Amino acid sequence: MMVKGIAKLLVKDYNDYTDTYISDIQIVDADGSNHSFGSLYRGKTVYLYVWGNKKLSVQQEKSYRLLKERFAKYSDVIFASLYVGSDTSSTNKLGADVSSAKFHKILAIGDPAPFIIGKDGAILAYKGPKPDDKIIVDYVLYQAMEGENGTKSAKRFIRGINGNNQFKSPKLIEWYTSHFGKAPDHKLNMSLSSTN
Repeated sequence: MMVKGIAKLLVKDYNDYTDTYISDIQIVDADGSNHSFGSLYRGKTVYLYVWGNKKLSVQQEKSYRLLKERFAKYSDVIFASLYVGSDTSSTNKLGADVSSAKFHKILAIGDPAPFIIGKDGAILAYKGPKPDDKIIVDYVLYQAMEGENGTKSAKRFIRGINGNNQFKSPKLIEWYTSHFGKAPDHKLNMSLSSTN
């Protein structure tokens, strides 16, 4: 059962840095070429996994793959990773320019952390929902396609669940049915974790 008070606390910081745009940060690919984030992902909602020296666990990898499969039908959503650790052989590293240095300062990650970046390059979810945060990660990422920040959409989702772990909002039932291709179960199987 989702405890709404705790759930709201977990999502309250998703909207930190929503006034921060990362289109100008530099991404260094495997060949050592620099590209701006904006040129690589222009017009796309990006689920950006940022990681340092710790990699995703086997379960996290599986959840991430399944999330990508669920969003494959949306052409304006893309999944990307960005490495900010000390291994120089890794792909998709953060560049050394001024914009990238500013972005690096706000990352403050230990474990891998997901961010959702809007089509305009704004951070919509700072240390947002993880791929294994069942159902809520789908809703927050789905709403990000319309430019909504993660805290606002997550709190709406949480408010839309009753004490029996069922949707009480017809709009959420309609979204779930459309997104997952089936009606919601009698009791929703949900989870929510913290990246902080």
